[in-house]
Amino acid sequence: MATPDLSRFGAVLKAVSDSDTAGREQIEYIDIDLLDGDPRNFYALPNIAELAENILLVGLQQPLRVRTAENGRFVVTTGHRRRQALLKLVEQGYDQFRQVPCIREPEGESSAMTELRLICGNKDNRVRNGAELAREAERMESILLQLKKEGYEFQGKTRKLVAELLQVSETKLANAKAIKNGLKERSLQVAWEQGNITEACALEIARMPGRDQERLETWLREEKLPCTLRTVREFSVLSIKLEHDCERAGRPCPNARAMYDAFVRNGNWEGCCGCCAMCLKRDTCETCCQYVERKEPEPAEEPEDDLEDAVPDWQAQREKFGSRLRKAREETGLDRAAFAERIGAYKATYSAWENGSLPGSSQFPELARALGVSTDYLYGLTDDPTPPGETQPQPEGQLTIAGWMPGGVNPSEPGEFAVLVDVGNTRYFKTFMRWDGSSWLMLPSKQQAEFPPNWWLRLPPEPEKGETT
Repeated sequence: MATPDLSRFGAVLKAVSDSDTAGREQIEYIDIDLLDGDPRNFYALPNIAELAENILLVGLQQPLRVRTAENGRFVVTTGHRRRQALLKLVEQGYDQFRQVPCIREPEGESSAMTELRLICGNKDNRVRNGAELAREAERMESILLQLKKEGYEFQGKTRKLVAELLQVSETKLANAKAIKNGLKERSLQVAWEQGNITEACALEIARMPGRDQERLETWLREEKLPCTLRTVREFSVLSIKLEHDCERAGRPCPNARAMYDAFVRNGNWEGCCGCCAMCLKRDTCETCCQYVERKEPEPAEEPEDDLEDAVPDWQAQREKFGSRLRKAREETGLDRAAFAERIGAYKATYSAWENGSLPGSSQFPELARALGVSTDYLYGLTDDPTPPGETQPQPEGQLTIAGWMPGGVNPSEPGEFAVLVDVGNTRYFKTFMRWDGSSWLMLPSKQQAEFPPNWWLRLPPEPEKGETT
């Protein structure tokens, strides 16, 4: 038995896309009641009413292509929308459209070849969305596999051949497949299938775990937000605050977007990202959550003098940070470009930091590790650049300030402490607590802390009046 070759396969593809009546193809009229749709047709059939009105006005401009079925019936290969429009006209009493002009496809073809005709005929007559492209690619791979079993020979990789047949790039084909396999949340799947989500947005969602997709859908619905690439990326930043339901609100943090607008810069948290109930500034913060109890400010006593609180010199602090960063980097022996490459940052971005632009809070630990200094040194909290772990450890009880201690070790004596609470994504929330000998209490409210500290630092006692230092 002779092996079919690719030239025959190419001729078939040409015949599929050629919809005129040239050559030996003959048009015959078939009663519309004898025409059935192909059950393998997965394409949407939109705007049937508009197409019916157009056919009523100017007539059917293109015959249907059909193949012979059993019991004198026929299955439509191309022209499913036209068939539906003609059915609608006949149901409305326009019997002149009952006899449908059709072209019969060659008989004796395999199921794989007839489905190939179905896909190729549809792809040339419509603008496909990403979901249809993914379904086409899936079916085309199956068809080519079946044709190989039937004896057809194809050169090259299957994905490349599928991309050529569907007339799209391999990258677009890979993206469509990743979206189809990655989208788990049903309502987001439907939105993509209906073309209501862009490819970039759908690809961003498809990379999320299924649980995060469900949380994203809930958040978009409750916040009445459109599903766009911007809102999806906003959710990714906010996910640290939306992971659990707030006990007070009974749903994920209702204050997340307000905090996002106030404290997120360039995709990173540059300020408070914890629960407002644990924040020492909640009584005066304009972004504080409505579900948190806030104390009314006490009437301020008249000051004894007219001196106002000193305003922090942010410009000076930025310049100090840039100077320390530059000094520590020079001690490594690397120039700006080499050091930026070491930490995986753009040279321009790192240069901006040395010139006084502050990085995101999540980047300070990485900078400190790469420079061999402490984060407190970069923050300007100490002039000692020695990183933790390189100083001689001393018992906690022998020093007023002994350094940061792990939360798994309780203080030996009651007192007040600066604490770091883990809020996820390698970030810590800094606040103040009191250890009463058995439990941690929030300051200044002295309420039971909801989350124990991961690190604590004993604060020095307040000096008595007249005491020398």
